[in-house]
Amino acid sequence: MQSIDARGLARIVVRRTTAIRAPALGYLLIWLWTSLALAGCTLPHSTPPIIKIGMIAPFEGLYRPDGYSVLYAVKLALSERNATGGVAGYGVMLVALNDDGDPSKASMQARKLTIDPDVVGVIGPFSRETAAAAAPALAAAGLAWISPADVPDDVVQQYPNAFRLFASDRALAETLIGWATKTPGGNGLVRVWNAGAFANPLRAAAIRAGALDMETGPSRAALALGTDPEQTADILRVLDRTIYQGPIIGGPEAAGVVTIQRAGTAAMGLVWGTSLQAKVWPDAFALAYRDLAHTSPRPEAALAYDATQVLLDAISWDITHNARPTRAGVVAAVSATHWQGMNGLIAFDANGSWINAPVHLYQIVGDQRFGLAP
Repeated sequence: MQSIDARGLARIVVRRTTAIRAPALGYLLIWLWTSLALAGCTLPHSTPPIIKIGMIAPFEGLYRPDGYSVLYAVKLALSERNATGGVAGYGVMLVALNDDGDPSKASMQARKLTIDPDVVGVIGPFSRETAAAAAPALAAAGLAWISPADVPDDVVQQYPNAFRLFASDRALAETLIGWATKTPGGNGLVRVWNAGAFANPLRAAAIRAGALDMETGPSRAALALGTDPEQTADILRVLDRTIYQGPIIGGPEAAGVVTIQRAGTAAMGLVWGTSLQAKVWPDAFALAYRDLAHTSPRPEAALAYDATQVLLDAISWDITHNARPTRAGVVAAVSATHWQGMNGLIAFDANGSWINAPVHLYQIVGDQRFGLAP
């Protein structure tokens, strides 16, 4: 269960609330009155007041399977709440917008969400670049958004309504570089591929470790990729292994489903860092998710489910204590949250980053992204 410390809340409200404006909404709308459509429950004599939460994710294009994986988790969390009376007497509706995994579309969809006054919080976006693109519009409107993805450090630090359910850039990069400098397959040095949104954190970590290799000839130095799944696959398919003879490591987006689909055996052995957890989920969640999605939940789905529960609990707290939901109240309540989720205790620091976020290293083995790193 979540608990919110009132004194901590008062402190955080001062620290993390800012004046807010509101921009514009649009593309793929998935309206889900989840208490009826999913839970099959009816509301006997009267319809309760409605609040909405938004979602920005890729529902078309290359990353469509990723978007639907997390969509089912968000739908499940909402259906469960609506089946037990909603949040503090309010029914919850989902407005899910497609960004195609494209930053410009994510920015547009964020603006569209902000014009509906009933939208009091957002789940997503779900990639590093789409999150950065959507952040200004969501901040201007004062909408709390929780992203279970590797949102850049500077974004969560800049925007007081941004919450990252993921480890920091520094923690992820230093864990990867630390592994690369010690693994027997390398020579203690790391070369960082120039392209990719996570290249700078990897390079900075290699410099701090005194391990950055600037040479260009054949070497057993580890190769670090801060690229997204599509970029990673394109690199691995043509990589000259007579030059890059050492281990290959990747940032939190390097080892997507698309990576394996496109790179095939060339992706084998890639070690990557993430806050996603490959574990056995509680039966109640796993079975309910399977009933809805007709497949087992990925680690991304479990983290999206936890993010949604945190947002819903924050909305409930705001309504209970302030009589009605407000965007500013939800931001303050998320800031002060303490939620024991499937992925561990969820609480956010003053910058909106998950306190003690897990960092795990996995290796691509066969067609599986979550093999144990050596």
